Amino acid sequence: MKTDTGRRLQQIPGGPQDIRMFSVQSKEKIFHDIFLNHFKENKVEIASAITKPFPFLESLRDGSFITENIYNESQEACRNLVPVGKVVYHVLCHLEKTFDKSLLQAVFSRVHLKEYPDLIQVYRSFENVIQDKYFPQESDREETPKMPSCEQVINSESNDEDEPPKALSSAPSHGPGEEVEDGRL
Repeated sequence: MKTDTGRRLQQIPGGPQDIRMFSVQSKEKIFHDIFLNHFKENKVEIASAITKPFPFLESLRDGSFITENIYNESQEACRNLVPVGKVVYHVLCHLEKTFDKSLLQAVFSRVHLKEYPDLIQVYRSFENVIQDKYFPQESDREETPKMPSCEQVINSESNDEDEPPKALSSAPSHGPGEEVEDGRL
């Protein structure tokens, strides 16, 4: 009688299925940690780019990233002439505790990138953080799907304003220092 060794291996704790699962979970944790650390390092830059509370605070509240209480406290602080950047920084410190990728998609939404142009530079740093840290000067890569540039995101006439940019879920279309078709770096 023949036995299916592959099936038996999959049933053994630590078998091939568990190894693949561990590998996927490890990669997800690594990416989470990279983005979290980059978020921590760039809270001041993000806060400085947000020049007025609307629509930033409202979208965080509507997306359930902040509570109604935090939203109201933040609005009250702005009414009491606390600088918007300082209020936003406080909110970002709160969000750091529950950080996940969906927060980045909310912070760098199309609406926010249009409303707060200074946020574009910080957005670009998030686009490239994994590329820069783990694949520096990898110029011989095979062609990957092109990502929309920040300008395309800003200038898009899409009816779906709430859809976040795709950059945080895809690899960059070119490496650092590589020139793209239109001559930009």
